[in-house]
Amino acid sequence: MSEEKKTPQDAEETIEQGTPAEETQIPAQEAESAPEAEQQPEEQTAEEAVMTEDAAEDEAEPEEDALSTEEEQNEPPRHTFGNVLSSQKIRRRGISTVFTAVFLAVIILLNVIVSMLSTRFPSINLDLSAQKTNSLTEDALKVVDAVKLPTTITILGPEADVRDNVLYSGYGFNYSQVAVLSDKIKERNSNITVKYIDLDKNPTYASELGETNLTAGCVVVSTEKRHRVLQITDLFSQQTDYTTGAASTYSMVGTALASAISQVNSEKLPVIAFATGHDEIYDTTALQSVLKNASFETVSFNMLTDEIPANAQMVMLASPATDYTPQELKKLDTFLENNKLAADRSLLITFYPSQEALPNLSSFLKEWGIEVPRAMVVERDQSHVAQSDVSFILTQTNVDSTITLNSQSTQYDNVVMPQSSPINLLFTSRDGVTTHTLAQSYDTSYLVDSSSTEETVKNAKQQAYTTVALAQKNLSLDGTIYKQNVIVAGSSPMFAEGVINASAYGNGKYVTDLARYATGETDSNTGILVTPVQTNQVDINLSQAASVILGFGVFTILIPLCVLAAGFVVFLKRRHL
Repeated sequence: MSEEKKTPQDAEETIEQGTPAEETQIPAQEAESAPEAEQQPEEQTAEEAVMTEDAAEDEAEPEEDALSTEEEQNEPPRHTFGNVLSSQKIRRRGISTVFTAVFLAVIILLNVIVSMLSTRFPSINLDLSAQKTNSLTEDALKVVDAVKLPTTITILGPEADVRDNVLYSGYGFNYSQVAVLSDKIKERNSNITVKYIDLDKNPTYASELGETNLTAGCVVVSTEKRHRVLQITDLFSQQTDYTTGAASTYSMVGTALASAISQVNSEKLPVIAFATGHDEIYDTTALQSVLKNASFETVSFNMLTDEIPANAQMVMLASPATDYTPQELKKLDTFLENNKLAADRSLLITFYPSQEALPNLSSFLKEWGIEVPRAMVVERDQSHVAQSDVSFILTQTNVDSTITLNSQSTQYDNVVMPQSSPINLLFTSRDGVTTHTLAQSYDTSYLVDSSSTEETVKNAKQQAYTTVALAQKNLSLDGTIYKQNVIVAGSSPMFAEGVINASAYGNGKYVTDLARYATGETDSNTGILVTPVQTNQVDINLSQAASVILGFGVFTILIPLCVLAAGFVVFLKRRHL
């Protein structure tokens, strides 16, 4: 039994392995405690059990220490606190760099996609111009949508020069509008194509087309039926204010292209012949341009030496300075009574107050119930004048309910008749001829002539005077009724440049509808009214001091400083991550 007691004590001695003094004291203690152990066997047994468990645990500890040592050898070296912070900075910087790279890649990819889409679909490009000069009007869109024939828009010039505004840049023209609007037209209708021809590389193009006046910047619109050339003056114009010397630039690109497309796609173009040979007072270039844009064909002929073109439906005498011979007036009668022309036909004559007396022409008009006195209509009410000029009168249109120029337009806004002669209607109806007032002044107008004095002007009678008159007669051909029309306009300047094509006045639309009525072409959807849009209009007026503050102070100093400060703040924040 004493040997059993020694076993745990020996184990305890092995575990503790204390000082030598402790080792020498252990046997004496065992001797003293032996009788007590015999007296209390149960307590000794519990102590022995505890000692046995402790010994087993002590024997296991070396094994655990060995395993722990192996694990520590296999584990990676632990980082210090500074290393951990450094690792977090690197990780965050790496994530930031990756995020920035991905963001830039997305932006670049998005730009590439948008660029490709804007080239393929030009209509998605926003028109940021103040006057929307890079957009097509509603009327132009209707013309483009109606195209059924293969139509080609040929722009004469290198494509790069056209798109980069190289052509006519010295004149202040934004020629790239031609390319932009042509692309939008092409996108809208697959029957329309756009191409570019450099005349320097293809010098025979003009002769092949049969044109002798083609230059860089011209646009040729063509179909199998016909072609039309748009000169640079058909696309852009420039006007100078002689009081200030400032030049204003106007664009007609969108409506001019749509007009040419309409013209080359029309089944038939009514022909309007302009008579020459009598020193006509007014240039008809602007009027002919308006009529061409409305899908009319214009030709010129000499009344003295030429016959009236057989296919002409309207003849115009533009304020002749000399009288016509009986033979010439006979040509006019023959034209109006032509039984081979299965269409309405008209004679349009314009007058001017200072015009010399034309007795032969006056006798011809009296047969049609029209007389034109040598006087001028002026307006007393300032609300019925334009440009603060009493002779620049506003007129009333569609005053005769029996004559409608266009069923869709019951009134025309701001139709002006500058320096208009009055027109007298000699009868209402006689010998099959009926007379009508197409336009008249307001009842606050009066007449002046070369004999007028201050006293006569003060006491002049105020009334409405006819400014545009119509005499009409029916002609029956093969059971069909056609109209013979004689139309007289008291104002020649109403057809002049700056009036007939000015967007502020309704003269262009009124004259266009008048021509359609005169030729029997009452479809108002044919052709389009070309209206110039100012492209260099000043929207904001700044003083010189304000310009310096805005340009130098804000954009040169303030904004760069703000950007620099923002960048410095971001740098400091990123530095302490």
